[in-house]
Amino acid sequence: MKRITAIAIIALVLGAGVTNADATTCRADSFGTTRCDNGNTYRQDSFGTVRDNHGNTWRTDSFGTTRGSDGSTYRTDSFGTTRDNNGNTWRTDSFGTTRDNHGNTCRRDSFGTTRCN
Repeated sequence: MKRITAIAIIALVLGAGVTNADATTCRADSFGTTRCDNGNTYRQDSFGTVRDNHGNTWRTDSFGTTRGSDGSTYRTDSFGTTRDNNGNTWRTDSFGTTRDNHGNTCRRDSFGTTRCN
């Protein structure tokens, strides 16, 4: 469950910063660290807090709301749509592709690599 939460948070963070001209690829190693080709790294600790290499943190509370140290909040509704406090939305389909309301997509392949366009 922790790994899924970390991957979901990373996909949201990546999706929020990706424009159609950018492409980002991330891969989780066996130590639980996710490294992206844009220089970002993410790691989830035993308390469920995701930290990046820029000092940002994200934590999901018992109600399912994820709060970032930058003031961001993310909440997923009963239909599977995630919304943040800036008007952005994300939805993951049955194939594991996450799409946002700006036309960006992130996909995680069978090797554990997440690619965003």
